Amino acid sequence: MTMPVNSCVPGPELVGHIVELARLEWTSGATAAAAERFGWVPDGSRLSSYATTTGHHVLPEWFGGPGDADTECMIPFCYFYEPDDFDAELQADGLSGNVDWLAGYYSGEPGWIFDREAGRSAFDGRWRAAVDAFGERLGEPETVVRDEKGDHPWNYAAWRCGGNAVVVGQCVDNGSYMTFEQALIWVGPQPSDEPFPTGEQFALRLEC
Repeated sequence: MTMPVNSCVPGPELVGHIVELARLEWTSGATAAAAERFGWVPDGSRLSSYATTTGHHVLPEWFGGPGDADTECMIPFCYFYEPDDFDAELQADGLSGNVDWLAGYYSGEPGWIFDREAGRSAFDGRWRAAVDAFGERLGEPETVVRDEKGDHPWNYAAWRCGGNAVVVGQCVDNGSYMTFEQALIWVGPQPSDEPFPTGEQFALRLEC
């Protein structure tokens, strides 16, 4: 059965911006100034969310806004869908469904590639490619863990950057009402004396 992936793995430009962002002290106005410096622009989809110059969107809990309320941000770069029997029925009848919905995700953005036949191995491969891209800038991740609780394992790699962390991981996509899975980059506070979460805890932290 068709198992599509829609992805835009981060390249050197986005990786560089995210690493610079993670190494900042998130004092009042610091993230908004960084976003302006990177050429990111408010995209209007959510409060204080941004469109990057690389086809990605920066989704905040609160990021780049006024004052000192910044908490974290997330940058999705891959979506995966495992269809069920209902999707097969729709496809057999020539009707559109979730596969076609996924094909439209970021369809107007540069760099995004939709692969209708990719499969779960490709979803995991996009995650590994992003981990490798950050590894070129930050070295080996401090931790690489898996969340084995669900039907399929999700993977996480994390690096400390001062008082913040960069995490590349997989989780459910709440934006699609948990229809799709996603891989994303998370940037936010991680005290230097605090251990990284377990795989299951990472899944909760990264959901957006």
